[in-house]
Amino acid sequence: MSDVVVIGGGIIGCAIARALGAVGAEVLMVDPRHIGQGASRASAGMLAPFTEGQHDAALQALGVSSLDLYDALVASLRDEGETIAYTRDGSIEVACDEASVAALARVASELSAAAVGHRLLTAESLRACEPSLAAGVRGGLHIPAHGAVDVPALVGALWRSAERRGAKRLTGRVTAVRSGRDGMRVETSEGELRTRRAVLAAGSWASQVELDGAPRVPVRPIRGQLIALRLARQVLRHAVWGPCCYLVPWDDGGLLVGATVEDVGFDERATAGGVTSLLTSAIALVPSLADAGFGDVRVGLRPGTADGRPLVGLSRRLEGLVYATGHYRNGALLAPLTAQAVTHLVEGRPLDPVWSPCRPDRFDGDM
Repeated sequence: MSDVVVIGGGIIGCAIARALGAVGAEVLMVDPRHIGQGASRASAGMLAPFTEGQHDAALQALGVSSLDLYDALVASLRDEGETIAYTRDGSIEVACDEASVAALARVASELSAAAVGHRLLTAESLRACEPSLAAGVRGGLHIPAHGAVDVPALVGALWRSAERRGAKRLTGRVTAVRSGRDGMRVETSEGELRTRRAVLAAGSWASQVELDGAPRVPVRPIRGQLIALRLARQVLRHAVWGPCCYLVPWDDGGLLVGATVEDVGFDERATAGGVTSLLTSAIALVPSLADAGFGDVRVGLRPGTADGRPLVGLSRRLEGLVYATGHYRNGALLAPLTAQAVTHLVEGRPLDPVWSPCRPDRFDGDM
């Protein structure tokens, strides 16, 4: 019997495994594939809560709290000998018409009221900052607190750190979680596991796990396609949000362009239409990208919920089950805070009130 079985090997599951290992828990992770092969592989690593959370104050508060943990997390992993590309150079959201300029001005006013550092850019000051942007760009909003992280490198580092803390991994698919007389039973394609706690961090696949006495998890897969370009010389200084895509530059000449949002079920194919739409949008925003080399296409299924917020908390129906799924587009951003929250729950400590809008039972009281 292990202390905790973590179901799912993406960035959320790996962050949780590391955090639990750090407090002495015996952790077993179960996933049918290698780590980071779900939504994590199609993440550009944008850490931008004031942009992602513009229309959801609760999600923005979670993102800000989690971003505050990132510097220490990356520093700790680097101290362990891990190499992770990570930047806090800020991001720029651009406007391509007058309505969008006005919208950015409203966001800037809200940021001022909240004492959040920012800079509202005119077309001229934006082009001085990012000269490769298209001539039609009308203005922008620079938020210095934002950043980006290399998600595949981070997932690998988190898992290796968890292993150094004693975590183990089983390759198999979890089919059911049931209560038992002396703990919980986790049924997998490789046999039954016994554990004191189970953490459901399986992303889009959480909905496929049968939960004893509780409804299926209300998440659905949303396909995201991401393309990687190669440049002889980096053309952007900041991560850039455009009207139809975002661009994340790295010092090694790589540029990530993301991402599509497609409600197509469990279809993980890269498509010509998805790639074409991303390339068209990227070149419209930065014309010189027409000469970029093509790297690869990455596809992941993001776990979406009806309100776009994750499900984090204890199950009301299945004692010992912790939900940690449904992070949709914010898995990378919210991983440190989610790992902290799950660790507190496993230790019997109360959940921070910032998580109240993410109660698992907000959709179904029987969860």
